[in-house]
Amino acid sequence: MFDNLGLISLLQKGGVTVIVLAFFSVLSVGVMMERLWALFKFRRGSKIFSLQIEKALRDGNREAAFTICGKEEPLARIFKAGLTKYKEGKTAVGEAMELAAKQELLYLERYLGVLGTTGSTAPFVGLFGTVLGIIRAFHDLAIAEGAGPSVVADGIAEALVATAAGLFVAVPAVIAYNYFTRKINSAAVEIEGRAAEFIDALFEDNK
Repeated sequence: MFDNLGLISLLQKGGVTVIVLAFFSVLSVGVMMERLWALFKFRRGSKIFSLQIEKALRDGNREAAFTICGKEEPLARIFKAGLTKYKEGKTAVGEAMELAAKQELLYLERYLGVLGTTGSTAPFVGLFGTVLGIIRAFHDLAIAEGAGPSVVADGIAEALVATAAGLFVAVPAVIAYNYFTRKINSAAVEIEGRAAEFIDALFEDNK
């Protein structure tokens, strides 16, 4: 019965739960790719922007700094929020930048809930498929009295495949969720440090 059982045939034995898990898998992979791209753009943009803004402030050219902050980059939007409050003092600049930083970090965290939900629910979906497979196996055994193990083979296969599929989907999602969480925490620390340097450089002449 299980001779030359390929991947497609194996997945087919997993039943409807494998279809649900396949959807979760495609969704989580899409989120991973999108968030990797978002983090890459953040890192690249922050590096280029920081060099430009530091040069402008070092030259004492606040108008050039404001122009540079007009770019569509996360760090640029944070610094621009601070520059708009320059006349209100150092405290106002810090508060404006803190609020803008929270908004940018929320953007970096976007869709991570999909990974967290997939990682926590996929094993249970697989467990549900396992229960269905066991029920089917016992049902087949009950209606075929005196039959051999082949009667329950399909039900057991469905149960095991569903369990394996649930773990296969959940483990990468959990790993990716933890990875992105660490990267975002690192980005928050980086933003905080750069913001402090920016404020010090902005009000250096007032000391």
